[in-house]
Amino acid sequence: MLEKSFAMDFVPDIVSVTKVVEGLCKAGRVTEAAEVLDRVECMGASLDVVAYNTLIKGFCGVGKVKVGIHFLKQMESRGSLPNVDTYNILISGFCYSGMLDLALDLFNDMKTDGIRWNFATFDTIIRGLCSKGRIDEGFSILELMEESKEGSGGHISPYNSIIYGLFKQNRFDEAVEFLTKLGKMFPRAVDRSMTIFEHCKQGSIDDAKRVYDQMIDEGGVPSILVYDCLVHRLSENSCVREAVELMNEMIANNCFPVPSTFNAIIAGFCRQEKVESALKFMEDITARECETNAETYGPLINVTCKKGDLQKALQLFLEMVEKGIIPNYFIWNSLLLNLSQENYFKNKNMINIHDLL
Repeated sequence: MLEKSFAMDFVPDIVSVTKVVEGLCKAGRVTEAAEVLDRVECMGASLDVVAYNTLIKGFCGVGKVKVGIHFLKQMESRGSLPNVDTYNILISGFCYSGMLDLALDLFNDMKTDGIRWNFATFDTIIRGLCSKGRIDEGFSILELMEESKEGSGGHISPYNSIIYGLFKQNRFDEAVEFLTKLGKMFPRAVDRSMTIFEHCKQGSIDDAKRVYDQMIDEGGVPSILVYDCLVHRLSENSCVREAVELMNEMIANNCFPVPSTFNAIIAGFCRQEKVESALKFMEDITARECETNAETYGPLINVTCKKGDLQKALQLFLEMVEKGIIPNYFIWNSLLLNLSQENYFKNKNMINIHDLL
């Protein structure tokens, strides 16, 4: 329809054109989307900030954030001034791509250009910094947010990002202490979290899940501490499928799992001797670029050895070594004990274990 319009020298209004651009961007066809806007402009129509923002978001969505910067400069040169949404989209893109210094440069440029930071700006950059381990800078931005006119706006998400950053660095006690200090600001969220921890500690997983469901029904956003605690207890209580579902909810809330979280699920599958489920789950988390470690492979190698599938155990062992993961005592013990019992050392077609030793 758009091509027919162009053929008749008719340019649809910018709202209709933007809808087409949005559809193309969602389908990953960002180059075509850029061509559409270029043709519209060549036909004498003016583009507004919403159209540019839609295109910039499209390029950020496919990881081409620097192309988004090109269109930012283009819109400025053509008299269409960027707004806070333009910067937020680009900051989010840089954070997602791991280019945090460029995200911080844009954050500072906003102040220079007279564009006021809003909650989305703070929330995005705090999450980006903390997820990559730059906790101190995350705290600094959090202080700026609290000093600003808008503040947190009653949203707990930037504080959960701080907790997530501390947790990823194994600063568990600091994370719990920080959560506790939020009691005055978010009394209901903190109370629900502490209740869940207590139920999990006592082994009352059904009660813990009930409080979690209540928290979600009230519109609460759990922290990584709540998710991690529940995933561990569900996995230990043979509710591994529920643990997987909970981890998926966690990811949907921009809270990506740390190794200890998904390792608990793999260990849970292995205790039930559901090797295929454990392997499929490991494939899924690897596809999501989650970093595995020795504790990921240990239960898998152990259970495959117990089931007599030593070929699979050796395959997992080699895969692990190729990734540069150092086997721990548990892995060596499982593998060597079973290989020696099966007399595999004499089989020239198998891996030469004493060379690896």
